Amino acid sequence: MALSIDWSEHETLSPREQYDKAGDLIDEAKAAAAARRARIAHDLAQEHGAVKAAAILDISDKRVYQLASRYRQSQPVIASNNPGRTIYSYDLLDEVIEQTGMERREAHDSIHALLDQLVEVDGEAAVVIHTEPMQPELLKDNPSDLDIYCWVTIRQEATDVILEALAAGSAAD
Repeated sequence: MALSIDWSEHETLSPREQYDKAGDLIDEAKAAAAARRARIAHDLAQEHGAVKAAAILDISDKRVYQLASRYRQSQPVIASNNPGRTIYSYDLLDEVIEQTGMERREAHDSIHALLDQLVEVDGEAAVVIHTEPMQPELLKDNPSDLDIYCWVTIRQEATDVILEALAAGSAAD
């Protein structure tokens, strides 16, 4: 990975503005590095468990849990696909509707169709981070209920692919 900075846009700024912009770049680089570390800890914990991930990274398992949780919380969340049922709101759905002009059901179904394709090609672990029931308390009374709504946390890369594909399809129409 290479970090490349185009300083030419800073030439027209005052020295104080240049100084502040350089500070902003430092903050952005630190944030990107922290996000990458959180993803590494998350993925190792998913693959090997937190204790082994902690040993590999030479950090405590508590820190692995913290980093993994931070990574999951930073990724997009969508509502599960329960055909013919209520569609809960989520950011990606709103963005697709806004960008493409699709109706709510069409946008939701399109998101899930593309998500299914990504899972088929890359595998579920490479696309889906976490699935959590929207109302876990209902499962206590009905543990065998298969028709439950879930929040599905997906990787940002999957969201980017979905948005790009739907925008391209919308532009072709």
